[in-house]
Amino acid sequence: MFRFKFILSLLLLFSFEEITFAQLKNTAQTSQIENNQTTVNYLSKSEQLRNKKIVSLTIILTVIIFLLFYFLYQNNKLKQKIKRKDTKQKILLNIINSGIDSQEVERKKIASFLHDNINSLLSSAGLHLNTFTAQNDLKSEEIRKAKAILSEAHELLRDMSHDLVPSLLVRFGLIYALEDLCEKNSNSAIEFEFSSAIPISRRYVEKFEMKIYFIVSELFSNITKHSNAKKAKLSLAERENQLILHIYDDGIGFKTQKLKDAEGFGLSRIRARIKKYKGTLSITSKENQGTKIKIQIPLPH
Repeated sequence: MFRFKFILSLLLLFSFEEITFAQLKNTAQTSQIENNQTTVNYLSKSEQLRNKKIVSLTIILTVIIFLLFYFLYQNNKLKQKIKRKDTKQKILLNIINSGIDSQEVERKKIASFLHDNINSLLSSAGLHLNTFTAQNDLKSEEIRKAKAILSEAHELLRDMSHDLVPSLLVRFGLIYALEDLCEKNSNSAIEFEFSSAIPISRRYVEKFEMKIYFIVSELFSNITKHSNAKKAKLSLAERENQLILHIYDDGIGFKTQKLKDAEGFGLSRIRARIKKYKGTLSITSKENQGTKIKIQIPLPH
């Protein structure tokens, strides 16, 4: 009986151990499956996150590329606009300079015609009249008036010829002519002062001298008409193979930002002349504080 119980106890013990082992085995398998599922879920989430990042980067790159193409398009459009504007400006400058060159050629022709022909005829007529009255001892009022009219006509034509192309400019050069221009523009209302670091005997190419002379003459005219100045000054110098002119007046001045309004005073023509010789024009002005103008032009070879 005791043996039977002992054997039965052993059988029950083995059966319990087998059941416990089976349960443990099932638990381990379940845990492994759960771990595998967790791993799969993690990998799935990682894949989704990676895909989202790829999509986001693709969108950002697309936007950046679009913006780059847009800015390139706008940049090219702006360049074309600037190019068209420069082309128009060059055409306008060429037109202005062609007109100025034609005017200067005509000035020279008319001045030469007036001086060499009309003045000579008037001088000859006056000489013959003087000779005739001296030989015949005539002293009538009509002859005296005729002589006075001939003399006045001669003076007017000489002044007109001088205004078209100053004889001093042709005979003695730019520096001498500009000094004379300062003296002629000075009066009781305004004084033009002249100073030069260049010898008065210095000569340049005739066409260049005429251009500079008429630029200064036009600026002087603007000062006289518009500045209400009491004093003005012109100074000349040569530096680094450039002719440098400073023109100053103590007049009413104007706002620099309104400089375009002053273009009507002939500055557009002056700019065109200077630009043709690859020079620069700078204007500094303040209201009631006068105006300073600086011109730099490369010297002709």
